[in-house]
Amino acid sequence: MGTAIKIDQPVDHTFYVDESGIPSTGLALYTALGVPTGRAPEVLRAWRDLRNQWYCEYGVPKDFELHATNFLSGRGRPGGRNPAKIDRYRMAQAALDVIGAQPSISIVTVYTEGLEHWGRAKRQAYEGLLRRLDRRLAESGERAALVVDGDGSEHLYEEVHQQVGPRHIPFAATEVPAHTSALIQMADVVAHSACQAIARQHSRRFMWGWYSRHLPKAPAPERC
Repeated sequence: MGTAIKIDQPVDHTFYVDESGIPSTGLALYTALGVPTGRAPEVLRAWRDLRNQWYCEYGVPKDFELHATNFLSGRGRPGGRNPAKIDRYRMAQAALDVIGAQPSISIVTVYTEGLEHWGRAKRQAYEGLLRRLDRRLAESGERAALVVDGDGSEHLYEEVHQQVGPRHIPFAATEVPAHTSALIQMADVVAHSACQAIARQHSRRFMWGWYSRHLPKAPAPERC
């Protein structure tokens, strides 16, 4: 963990993508963290500093995978310890602060809501993200690569890429397991916060304002 994915193509940005949502309500969303080519080392350096701090203050190992849904629900014992929920909330907010403070990072979140079929909801949300990113890249005249959480078994990304045919994203997303990529884990905590900014579940009321408060430069999630 802690290295950027090498993309064997000339691109201006790499977008690290993760999903979130609530299947029972048909809410599906994708968040993309855009990192300009050559700027990943400084972003990862800030993230490593945070993980060092977590280790010193809470005993959370530096290579422990941050999966927001499990972590904030109190599941998992990082390093054999079980941080209190309030400490987990503080760590997640600190993670958002670090992400929000990186001037080179851009954030795009696209969602769909109300579809009864979860697979169709995910497909529509990913298609919306792909179209939104391609429009943005067309405006700047740039090209980008996509890296998404996965083990290589998800056909959705290739299928939607072929359907949309984004001119400024030359290849379908590369699937990378989240535990190997700090940048995917960063996208995960942003996506989870965006989900609650939209869903506003009563049990997650404490998270409703996290996205706007800790990521003030990020545009609001866009419905497709």
